[in-house]
Amino acid sequence: MDSVILSLILNVVAFISIYGILSITLNLQYGYSGIPNFGMTAFVALGAYVTGALTGRLAMIYYGIDSNLDYIADNTKIITLLNSKVALDPPGGILLFIITIILSILFSIPLAYAASYPAIRLREDYLIITLIGIGEAMRIVGVNYTPLVGGTLWVGVPNLFKWAEPYDMIILVSLMLIIMFLIYLFIEILTSSPFGRLIKAVRENEITARFIGKDVTRIRILVLLIGSSLASIAGVLYSLFMGAVMASAFTRSDWTYWPWLMLIIGGKGNNIGALVGAVIIVIARQLIAIYKHDLELFLPFSVVWLEQILLGITLIAFMIYRPIGIIPEKPVKIRGISFKKIKQEIEI
Repeated sequence: MDSVILSLILNVVAFISIYGILSITLNLQYGYSGIPNFGMTAFVALGAYVTGALTGRLAMIYYGIDSNLDYIADNTKIITLLNSKVALDPPGGILLFIITIILSILFSIPLAYAASYPAIRLREDYLIITLIGIGEAMRIVGVNYTPLVGGTLWVGVPNLFKWAEPYDMIILVSLMLIIMFLIYLFIEILTSSPFGRLIKAVRENEITARFIGKDVTRIRILVLLIGSSLASIAGVLYSLFMGAVMASAFTRSDWTYWPWLMLIIGGKGNNIGALVGAVIIVIARQLIAIYKHDLELFLPFSVVWLEQILLGITLIAFMIYRPIGIIPEKPVKIRGISFKKIKQEIEI
């Protein structure tokens, strides 16, 4: 296969995996639970910061590389040394990959709790403001605190699959796709369980849920913790795929608004719909990036804004003509109850 085509396919599949995770986890929080998480970027950035700040430093300890080297100032030299070590040690690379994912989950839990606890009891608009603020704060910290991930520059990430070269990217992207489907299966099982019916009940009528003795605040915090910790994995995978972490890249438009657009187009309250939305938007963005310059002579504005304009129009169109999305939420089925029969009796 031509290297350009292979690179394009790997790029599309990688971003479908990354945004598929974000769309599915956002669906758990908003689609099933009614929690408007507009701070997705905070948890993606956290996963990336863990990868950029800890993975290389842990690898230095693991491989016994000179600790007198400054991880930020000597980053290129350190990453080159680490890649040479990983190339000869497949178990070490896989172990570091697993540890990085576990650390991102562990770090995201207290952040999600701290972000949600002050405002989770209040109206949704206060929670939205709080989560947007947390997301922006994460970006500002990363940009201004140089020892974390290089500040306004960037920090390299070791290639944990260097041992498989030249098939390292194929293996990484395949693992990304597998992880996305595992997260999909986990959330599908979770939302199909009694817990899934409970969070839907909280979404539909919080007062009734409180009346029957359910701790609504605890349930909403738990959902936010689960969704946010899984979303941080997307930050880890993105950083490993890109081979570097740049704090200024974690903007609200890329890591909060695009997942929301995917969910709205695909259909909230339906995990398949969330995945479909992610696939459509990722492919659409890739096609726009490839062909937008061919349209430059025919447009009255710079093609730089073509992606935002087209996808913005798509969002408006769906909100007006198809607010339930491409694949709407399925009605809850309870064993022993026929909703069709109940509807017929009501009409009689």
